[in-house]
Amino acid sequence: MRTPDFPVDSQFTDRWSPRGFDPNTKLSASELKTLFEAARWAPSCANEQSWQFYHAKDESSQQLFLSFLNEANQYWAKNASHVIIVCARKTFAASGKVNAHSWYDAGAAWMSLALQARKLGYHAHCMAGIQHTVIAEKLQLDTAAVDIIAAIAVGKQGDASHLSDKHKAQENPNARKPQSEFVFAV
Repeated sequence: MRTPDFPVDSQFTDRWSPRGFDPNTKLSASELKTLFEAARWAPSCANEQSWQFYHAKDESSQQLFLSFLNEANQYWAKNASHVIIVCARKTFAASGKVNAHSWYDAGAAWMSLALQARKLGYHAHCMAGIQHTVIAEKLQLDTAAVDIIAAIAVGKQGDASHLSDKHKAQENPNARKPQSEFVFAV
């Protein structure tokens, strides 16, 4: 367990992003809906809730979602229960004006999903290594209207012996920068 410098709820220090998932454990449909419900309640600019989550509707479409990841991420994410694609609308629904905060809000929704995953005994690992063009084509996304941001692998932590040496070395909670490196009183 990571030790915080100041008192915080353990939900923050318990959350981390493993790559060693148990391929024999699957989220139920109800658990998946619970993850998205947590994301639903994330704060957002003007209550826009600009995030969009895409996931496989059944076992047969799981391979499609795995193909959205780059090769290095496919290698380990194939054992996760679900791969989820995170997007954000570029404009406000009511005005059509650019929403410069949509990625920020999508990040809040992702964090809500990740914390809820831990509450259910799962882990969520967010990835930037995705194939934007393939995702846009296969999901028929209008990239003029929507940004494709990241993918999330969700599953129960499992054996990490199948991971590459590089990933094995990373397979434990990492440290955090001290506040002095990112908090500035002026």
